[in-house]
Amino acid sequence: MLTSILLVSTKMKPKRLFLLSGMGGDARLFQSIGIPEVEIVKPDFIEPAPGETLSDYALRMAEIQCVKREDVIGGASFGGMLAAEIALRRPVAGLILLGSCIHPARLPWSYRWVERFGRFVPDFFLGLHSWRPLIRWRFAPMTPDAEDCMIAMAADCPSGQLRAFGRMAMGWPGADQIACPVLSVHGDQDRIIPLSCAEPGIILKDAGHAFTLTHAEQTNSTIEEFLSARANHALQPPRAWRN
Repeated sequence: MLTSILLVSTKMKPKRLFLLSGMGGDARLFQSIGIPEVEIVKPDFIEPAPGETLSDYALRMAEIQCVKREDVIGGASFGGMLAAEIALRRPVAGLILLGSCIHPARLPWSYRWVERFGRFVPDFFLGLHSWRPLIRWRFAPMTPDAEDCMIAMAADCPSGQLRAFGRMAMGWPGADQIACPVLSVHGDQDRIIPLSCAEPGIILKDAGHAFTLTHAEQTNSTIEEFLSARANHALQPPRAWRN
């Protein structure tokens, strides 16, 4: 009887999936993400401490959320960097990268200049990141609903948080030798984190940086397949996973 229980338990999906939003976003970024039998946890960002590194911030979030070894941790863009750092520093069941990059050296050099320049830019100018034409161009291709959601999230994001997260991302050395299985999903038309910056994985056609909103069905099915395969170790992992 005990053996049967153990066999069943090894084929269960992870109970919880943590999804961390990107810079300038929040839980609304994952409003269309849902996996049967899995609790989706979408934590709010905590207030960054002065001079805090990405590593320290990620570990502080993990401790507050009580991330456990049986949980899967994931995130979009900057949230994926945080998730990767958590997976690097403590045991988790898997890592999901959604339009993210875990090797900042691959990012365009212009990002470093923008981050440095942004330290001296008045909050008024940083507020332009919610300007509709800019949102439409940066996150294209977009649906009207996704565009409205991105604008609302950007408008609600404090300028100080943008500065802190930009500094963290540019000062982060990246994450190598992650022990848990990894799934990377990326849009082929991403203008914020180009496809060349991503880990090998699943590529969504005609998708930009906000594909959790514009390509929710494909994103959900890809995540569910990854979680199901992690529950059944007899399945052959696809190339997006690293064991």
